[in-house]
Amino acid sequence: MSGIELNWSAGYVGTVYSDKDNGAAGCHCWGLLRLVFRQEKGIELPDFETVSPDDVDEIAALIHGAVDLGLWRRVDRPQAFDGALFRRGRHDSHVGVMIDRRHMLHSDREAGAAIVERIDAGRWASSFVGFYRHKDLI
Repeated sequence: MSGIELNWSAGYVGTVYSDKDNGAAGCHCWGLLRLVFRQEKGIELPDFETVSPDDVDEIAALIHGAVDLGLWRRVDRPQAFDGALFRRGRHDSHVGVMIDRRHMLHSDREAGAAIVERIDAGRWASSFVGFYRHKDLI
């Protein structure tokens, strides 16, 4: 992570991964996005706590439904607090929060916690779907 200015995101690194969206005590990828938006921007995102992170088709439908409703707009050039959407298998079902144009904060099941990773390297480069900006940040 050399050369990255973590600023606001540093306080979320290490947040424990949890299959339940329980906020700062532990959360999955959508829960981390919700936590960051609530604490950093004062924006309440929908709670999908009845959906399991393993139910990727349901997650994909919820994400695309939010885009269709105009809550999120696809953007070409990311900025801090944009959502980054990734495909898991055949479904668009993993999200991260952009820190800068190349790095995201996300809750990673394999790492067991929220971590910072480049979106253009490793597993994320091949599964990237797009950047999305919340309507209240446009």
